[in-house]
Amino acid sequence: MCEWEDGHYGTYGFRFQDVLLNSVANIWVIGRDVKKPDECYDWHGLQRKDVGTYVFQYTLAGSGRLDINGESYSLEAGEAFIVEIPSDHRYYFPSDSKGWEFIFITLVGKEVAACWRYMMEQSGPILKVPPDSKLIQLLLKIYQDTMDQKITDAYCASSKAYEFIMECYRFIKNIEKVTKGFSQEITKAISFIQTHYHEPIALDDIATVSGFSRYYFIKQFQHQLNLTPMQYLTKIRIQKAAELLRVTNSPVTEVATQVGFANANYFNKVFRKAVGVSAGTFRDSKGVVEIDHLIIE
Repeated sequence: MCEWEDGHYGTYGFRFQDVLLNSVANIWVIGRDVKKPDECYDWHGLQRKDVGTYVFQYTLAGSGRLDINGESYSLEAGEAFIVEIPSDHRYYFPSDSKGWEFIFITLVGKEVAACWRYMMEQSGPILKVPPDSKLIQLLLKIYQDTMDQKITDAYCASSKAYEFIMECYRFIKNIEKVTKGFSQEITKAISFIQTHYHEPIALDDIATVSGFSRYYFIKQFQHQLNLTPMQYLTKIRIQKAAELLRVTNSPVTEVATQVGFANANYFNKVFRKAVGVSAGTFRDSKGVVEIDHLIIE
């Protein structure tokens, strides 16, 4: 088994002395990484030093592979896998993959063990999860909070771990409703937008990721999400901007840049149209606007 090498994003480990919190539910490791051709990434569940841990790993782009229970699964964008350590499984970056971008969380505790058993019984080791689902958005938020050093003690980490497993239960119980209507191609596009919204991406970039022609992609995207691709991109950018306005003191011009707007004046115009108030007013008026129900015409 090769040793882990930190990627562009980074991996964060949590080691707390509170035995009670660790025994219930807590975070062991969380990370995000990008693997490129010829890079080594290969984990075997019976050859690891950590014991009694539970992995949830979600593919954002590209593909990886999981071998478990005599089956081999290709892990595509929009798919997660769950495994227990130790157990007889192997997940790795295959030689025929052009790249693999993923985010993962490893948890510990008896409540986590119960949740993983339930998910395995209901859905098996592979879960198809839309990138804009509450489950994946929560995972991305926990990772961002970790990067921002907001998870500073065992109590905070334990609450995040418990929130994550509760969202796992919610997802499994509503899995048919959540996954209905999202094709693999559109899921790839959504994942790309969720991951690269802060970059100057264009419609052609998103269409290329889906594998569809530009015209057919627009038609399929709008049919499945009731939004055009660029409307969806704008929605995500405004939602991310709203989060930054709430939790940081960064100037509005800086927030605009961080979510992919090259022009602050245009950002303010779009924000006001989408939310109903200016970015500055939104920041100063907590609780006025419910972003979870943001609609962009």
